[in-house]
Amino acid sequence: MEQRIDCPVCGAKNSFVIITNQFEIPYFGPVLETTMICEKCNFKRSDVFPLEVREPKRYKLTIKDERDLCKRVVRSSSGYIEIPELGVEITPGPLAEGFVSNVEGVLERVNNILDTLYRWADSEEQKKRIEEIKEKIKRIKEGKEKATLILTDPLGHSAIIGEGVEEETLSEEEINKLKEGIIIEKKL
Repeated sequence: MEQRIDCPVCGAKNSFVIITNQFEIPYFGPVLETTMICEKCNFKRSDVFPLEVREPKRYKLTIKDERDLCKRVVRSSSGYIEIPELGVEITPGPLAEGFVSNVEGVLERVNNILDTLYRWADSEEQKKRIEEIKEKIKRIKEGKEKATLILTDPLGHSAIIGEGVEEETLSEEEINKLKEGIIIEKKL
């Protein structure tokens, strides 16, 4: 379904397109994917909403080889992503977007964030650290290095789907410890 309205960001008349699609993700269930984009100012927002009530979950996958790169990742706007070996933590915030991708796509998103951080880096030391992380990502994609992808969602709207994925229900204490309001936290 597609709908047009005035853009809430730039005010352009009838330029804000809202597209919604409902579909089934195997082993996850029915979801509603929403994409909103302004044709004038290019503001974009997307999210994925499960259409069933879910338990708060944490998923862990050890990325060992090419097959693991193909595993499906459903991240809602309430999902936390961690890759401890890279020192990466992506936490939900007001502008967090949901997406459906695969493990390789998540690594690419991290790479893109690192490219931006590189341009903003204050020192050669920060740039060097970013280059080291990007090199690690390359080795992970080539199967030369292992890493752990952890996806935690207190609302249960995110998942890593496939063989070899560890799944656990979060305790009330774990849910309460989760940070809120930070979009991306990266220690360089």
